[in-house]
Amino acid sequence: MKQIFKYVVSWFAAVVTTTVLAVILQTQNVLARLVGVGADVTIGERLSMTAYDVLHLGGLYGAFIALAFVVAFFAGGLVFRLAKFGRPIVYVVAGATAMIVMLYAMQTVFFGVPLIAGARSGFGIGLQMLAGGLGGYIFSRLSQNAKKAPELNSEASSIW
Repeated sequence: MKQIFKYVVSWFAAVVTTTVLAVILQTQNVLARLVGVGADVTIGERLSMTAYDVLHLGGLYGAFIALAFVVAFFAGGLVFRLAKFGRPIVYVVAGATAMIVMLYAMQTVFFGVPLIAGARSGFGIGLQMLAGGLGGYIFSRLSQNAKKAPELNSEASSIW
């Protein structure tokens, strides 16, 4: 029961971190494209739009990310059990893969329209995968079992 709670808390932390970072990255990507076509965007407007997107897009996007991470981290757990090494890498790849699969599935389900505007280019998709990879790393670290410190021989640890 304690281990299940640890996995749930780790998954939740990964989802929240990924959602916030992914929304920030997508907003800044969209704003950079607007500036690229001549729009004047002040730092205040950037901050305001970013906060708005985190609060309003974050909830729905977070739900999609949460579902994608359940599948990805379960699959990552199976891969790790077979490989028996590289736990952080397995979950980083799982998180990044979850993001690209989720974005593709969202586009497919919603009539071919990429819903996340900041992920309409290869660069934007890469940024979203980066956010997913960070979420996978967080899950890996938080859900990892604590390693027992090696017991020291009392004779060897004594300096006198």
